[in-house]
Amino acid sequence: MLNCFGFYSLIHYLCHRIQTLHNYKLQTVKENALSVANYFIELAKNDKVEIRPLKLMKLVYMAYGYALAIIDRSIIDPRFDKVEAWRYGPVIPSVYHSFKQYRDSPVTEKTVVMVSDDDYLVGFVEPKLKDKSARKVCDFVWKRYRDHSDSELVSLLHGQATPWAQVYREGQNCTIPEVMTKAFYKGLVKRLLAVADGR
Repeated sequence: MLNCFGFYSLIHYLCHRIQTLHNYKLQTVKENALSVANYFIELAKNDKVEIRPLKLMKLVYMAYGYALAIIDRSIIDPRFDKVEAWRYGPVIPSVYHSFKQYRDSPVTEKTVVMVSDDDYLVGFVEPKLKDKSARKVCDFVWKRYRDHSDSELVSLLHGQATPWAQVYREGQNCTIPEVMTKAFYKGLVKRLLAVADGR
């Protein structure tokens, strides 16, 4: 049986180990769909705008597409994040499962992920989007689409020429290849630039 001193030493040790784990994992967790989602939640809170899971999922996908086109790289982690064609458009399952408890209600909290170290000590960290280029892409997407409703974003991503339309099969949740999303958003960026230039 532990005496008070032993108990407090154990608590101190565990707190130190959790903090060490937390700091280590924060440095090693690379950008992913959940860090993008958390960044959009932060932007929504800063602007005092409600964001529901459906809109959040669409914004994360759009940021991913624009990043492929603008900074020529993915801002989601292919080890954990894949994009699938679901009934209401492109979905990254990790984002869906992290926020589905909100249903049609506004998302109020960022998500966390469970991590462990080599000693199997478990802790929770909040995925954060630290990359400046990725944040700029998300800022652009937020400014451009924050006032769109959930259903408007679904409609935008359901167009005939969209990657979703090319691969969607009822009830199958088919993977949307990255190359399709990149080509679509490169074309969209080109059209946006042409409009901006008055062409």
